[in-house]
Amino acid sequence: MLSFEVPGSGWKPRILAAVLGLGLLAGCQVQPLYGTMDGQKQSISVAAAETRVAQVVRNELVLGFGGEQQNTAYSLDLKVTSSNTGILPVGSGDNLAAARMTVTADYVLTSTSTGEIMKSGSRSVDAQLNLPSQNFAQERAGLDAENRAARQVAALVRADIATVLSR
Repeated sequence: MLSFEVPGSGWKPRILAAVLGLGLLAGCQVQPLYGTMDGQKQSISVAAAETRVAQVVRNELVLGFGGEQQNTAYSLDLKVTSSNTGILPVGSGDNLAAARMTVTADYVLTSTSTGEIMKSGSRSVDAQLNLPSQNFAQERAGLDAENRAARQVAALVRADIATVLSR
């Protein structure tokens, strides 16, 4: 006798589990994050950047939205700021061993056809950095932390916009 032919071998629960699993898969509503809406491609133009960190955020958003496009359905205005705060003093002087780089993005998503504000908000990300004794290394560490925070804040803004456009 085979194992599935043996009485009490549990073939009914297996079939029930398979049917329930297929039922759950049938109810799944997977759709692209930046898919289509009423048959039109969702396209977003991102405003020009004024600072280096704003350019990093803008580049991440443009790449995340599928590149530069003409005749877009939405426009995104950005204001990006960054600040560096020392957090751990070392020794008796004013030397700092670590710092926090904060990048903040204020944004407004507007429909280009109606001029209606679809979403506005502000996102902020902190990135920690170590401050070595050499000046060049401090500058490089600051730029790296600023880039990390800028990429993360762009991901948060992109996620906020995705929730609005998916409705």
